[in-house]
Amino acid sequence: MPLDSIHNVINHFEQQPRWRSRGHFRQVLNSWAAVVGDGVARQAAPVRLDQDVLHVAVVNPMWAQTLTLERRRILAKLNDRLHLHLSDIRFSSGDWYRQNKFGKTTTTSAASELPEWLRQHPSYEPRAIPRSPQRPETAEESFERWAGLTQQLAAQQPLCPQCHCHCPTGELKRWGRCSICAVKELKGPVGRHSV
Repeated sequence: MPLDSIHNVINHFEQQPRWRSRGHFRQVLNSWAAVVGDGVARQAAPVRLDQDVLHVAVVNPMWAQTLTLERRRILAKLNDRLHLHLSDIRFSSGDWYRQNKFGKTTTTSAASELPEWLRQHPSYEPRAIPRSPQRPETAEESFERWAGLTQQLAAQQPLCPQCHCHCPTGELKRWGRCSICAVKELKGPVGRHSV
């Protein structure tokens, strides 16, 4: 009796209904970098596929928010490329450090490798991405790293002319103040919506 290659065995299993979602997830993993680009793929990686919802771990909350705004475009590209019927994508920074598979170094990519829509975002701060190759072991260690990075970033950022808090340079260029002050001005008095 001849032995089948591992590739044939895996394909055989993935044809069975119980294993079909694993096959779809493997397809997503293999195509992820091609769909989102190498720069984004270094900061975000799929971790599971659950009832046609793709869960993606991201390196920090800024990436989660930015990619959430782009999720429809990413979802359409994945479905078109892989002929899948994914219904949604959820991004979580918490999954980044919980997954053992992310033992590799996650460093900030050069700005030229990142997509244009991310580089043009007014709150984009490439210095906000952790550069340490080691993952924090405890919640306290993670908090300390975040607090240190936030303090270093704040020391290099300009102040908002209205609230005198540190804010990204892009926000000052776009709105002349931080995004929080800009939103407050758009809303008008509490309980009313400005027209």
